[in-house]
Amino acid sequence: MCQLSDRFFSAVRSLSGDGPIKQRLVSAYKEHLEDLHEEDVPDSIRQKFTSLREALTAVGPTNGESAVHASVRKMSPVDAQRYTTSILLMLGELVRVKSNGERLAFVKTDRPLVTTEPAVPGVIQLHNTAR
Repeated sequence: MCQLSDRFFSAVRSLSGDGPIKQRLVSAYKEHLEDLHEEDVPDSIRQKFTSLREALTAVGPTNGESAVHASVRKMSPVDAQRYTTSILLMLGELVRVKSNGERLAFVKTDRPLVTTEPAVPGVIQLHNTAR
């Protein structure tokens, strides 16, 4: 089990990596957020999450690429940046909700909680070993 805020943190971490913004947005969404359901997210971010999902799946899949790839490919760089910022703001809201003591949903995932590469050299990384 992995906490919802950890999924968004991992998405933001992907967004802050190297590469073109559109490529990072596709990776962040597909690897960390795509399999979430609207009912998995708290009311405070549900509308933003639904809007993100709709935007990232607006274009149907073509030529072997997913709807997410096709949708992001057709976005302007400004729109891609806007959706990137939206993911960051949703994480901020989840952290705020968490600090107020509200309960967040847990989401089952088969992916590791944290990658093996440290975000900051010398910082110890935690790993989810439960499967």
